[in-house]
Amino acid sequence: MLRPGEKTQVVLERDGRTLRLPVTIGVEEERDRFGQSFRLGRLGVYATQRGYERPSAIELIPAAAVYTLKLTGATIDGLWQIISGRRSVKDLGGPLKIAQIAGQQATLGPLEFIQLLALISINLGFINLLPVPMLDGGHLLFYSVEAVRRRPVSPQAQDWAFRGGLALLLALLIFTTVNDLGSFGLWDRLGRLIG
Repeated sequence: MLRPGEKTQVVLERDGRTLRLPVTIGVEEERDRFGQSFRLGRLGVYATQRGYERPSAIELIPAAAVYTLKLTGATIDGLWQIISGRRSVKDLGGPLKIAQIAGQQATLGPLEFIQLLALISINLGFINLLPVPMLDGGHLLFYSVEAVRRRPVSPQAQDWAFRGGLALLLALLIFTTVNDLGSFGLWDRLGRLIG
């Protein structure tokens, strides 16, 4: 769960009645088989086994749309937690972390690897639609401004916006790469080597 230690409500249906119970999500530190530690929220309700259900051809597209919306919502929630300070910016990963996790997921089996590919694709699609110049969302923003103003944004304003968007994307890439190298222990090793 994405919300360790937070208060929420659990909705239960019992004997035809709907009950809302206040709960605080537990916090659990967990280490995966690759040595990475995670802070997870646990409610104490676990499934005993994993089951797969094959949807019919008619159900595939709606099921995929619901899955995409859920993953996008989880991405927005995770980003908001980082922005609001409830999660560390160290949780942001870049290309090196993606490559590491892809390799790890590939060792777990084809289903886990395909799920990771779907997650990465959905996240890239979402990020591409953000209103940042240089991305498709930035172009859509300019088209919207043009529709409201009934004239295009000046070439100079577009140029500055695209330069700012490029600078923002490059800064994010550098930041996440530094984070990735830190998660691999490079900065600790350099610190011990130097000092």
